[in-house]
Amino acid sequence: MNHFLSQSMTKLFLVLLLFSASFLLTGCWDRREVNDTALVLGAAIDKEKGENIKLTIQVLIPRAVSGGQQGAGGGGGGPTVLVRSAIGENMADAASKLQTEFPRKIFWGHCKVYIIGTKLAKAGGLHKQIDFWLRHPEPRERADLFVSVGKAANILELQPPLELYVGQALRKLSEMHIGMSITVKDFEQMLKGDTGTALLPLIKTLPTLSENKQETIANIIGTAIFKKDKMVGQIDTKVTRGLLWLRNEVEVTAVTVNPKKGETISLDPIREKTKLIPTIKNGKWKILAKITSEGTIVQNGSHLDIMSTDITKRIEKELEKDIKQRLNLPLIKVKNAMNVDAFGFADAFHRKYPKEWEKVKDHWDKVLPQVDVKIAIKTRIRRPGLTTTPAGVPENEVEKK
Repeated sequence: MNHFLSQSMTKLFLVLLLFSASFLLTGCWDRREVNDTALVLGAAIDKEKGENIKLTIQVLIPRAVSGGQQGAGGGGGGPTVLVRSAIGENMADAASKLQTEFPRKIFWGHCKVYIIGTKLAKAGGLHKQIDFWLRHPEPRERADLFVSVGKAANILELQPPLELYVGQALRKLSEMHIGMSITVKDFEQMLKGDTGTALLPLIKTLPTLSENKQETIANIIGTAIFKKDKMVGQIDTKVTRGLLWLRNEVEVTAVTVNPKKGETISLDPIREKTKLIPTIKNGKWKILAKITSEGTIVQNGSHLDIMSTDITKRIEKELEKDIKQRLNLPLIKVKNAMNVDAFGFADAFHRKYPKEWEKVKDHWDKVLPQVDVKIAIKTRIRRPGLTTTPAGVPENEVEKK
């Protein structure tokens, strides 16, 4: 009896093993071979005549990569990417037309960079194009989004000297947080926010220094300001840093102060925090931007002894003055000049005063100019650097107070 059961169990095990093996050998029904796929690395959208748009994509050339070649700017034997364009009524229409130019199935899953031309951004209606990226199963919601000065398609034609393709270079710039770092998902959430205000990094082609005019890269030069998915203005890098500070998003920024004429001290912030405190009293809406900053001195171009407590306090006061000037710039150029809430003021009021917010949300544009903004800054110098005295300054010339 036991022998019979043992044989039955063995047969059952073999049947299950063969069934599993046959299942694994059949593979996935929806698999896609790499050799049958055209991998999109970057995409650009520009406005065309009427309501049409031009979609430009940058596709990987597999033989160039497998052959060990680098980009044209990196000294390789040939390009690693292919750029193609098509005009359509929308993204889906243009994408279907592009497919006819490729013998392989276009795949959006590797596209990490999308660029929008200035003309299209100013015309408005970007939500119609973004719908394709959010609805289609392949595009990444976490892909970086940019606005280009001029035509976006021209950016994809560039050949970066240090990277394989321009999308990779822009992605790394975004990761460094030099300016705004916004994904497709971030942009959509901004448009759906209380004010409908959105921000995107603004890029421009850098002048080329080589004989090959295409061997260059695009650089982040500021921020494009959107209101209800239409670009209404732009600010430069200096104003953007102040904006990032107010939004509690600043990461890369060195601050240089001038304690005396002709003397400089530079600091790298190691910890920054911004807290927006809204108040409504007697019908007046106010915001207190409470800033705390801690930094380390990275260069002392003065005669000051930065180890002295009195000197440290002087530098901290100069630092607070400099930061306040930085923060006032976006308030003047964005809040006052453009009447755009790019700082999160509406969100702060909404959280603390939901009933009052309901009364003004439909005409926030009229309330915003009346909002009184105050800035309170507290700074601390945590580290003086590796040396205590100014380099090359005689001891008897060092100021200790």
